[in-house]
Amino acid sequence: MLCLMSLSAFSQRPKVVIGSPIVWQVRIFDPHNTGMPIPKSPALPPKAPEASIDDHTLYLYNVDYDLTLCLLDEDGEEAYTVFIPANTASVVLPSTLTGDYELQLLTDGLFYFAGWVEL
Repeated sequence: MLCLMSLSAFSQRPKVVIGSPIVWQVRIFDPHNTGMPIPKSPALPPKAPEASIDDHTLYLYNVDYDLTLCLLDEDGEEAYTVFIPANTASVVLPSTLTGDYELQLLTDGLFYFAGWVEL
């Protein structure tokens, strides 16, 4: 019985996802946009953050690094940008934003994450 109690103490609670999970693409940030390969890129891209969206609230799960959130409208124009500190659990987006957007999460590195959301 003691074994069973100690095992349950170390089991993890299942994560509760609020809203719709976001499917990410990992992209390389090329500030010069030359189309040439970027030298010394890491062999493996970073793991995409776990996130979901419900109405105008973006939920982030276990993201322990700073991000910059950028929303691009259907024409590729920047509609909204905000800095997200590490360990932020949720971000409320302006209710004035409606429609389909490309949501980009930029790190301080070579890669960024992109997914589509409907607000």
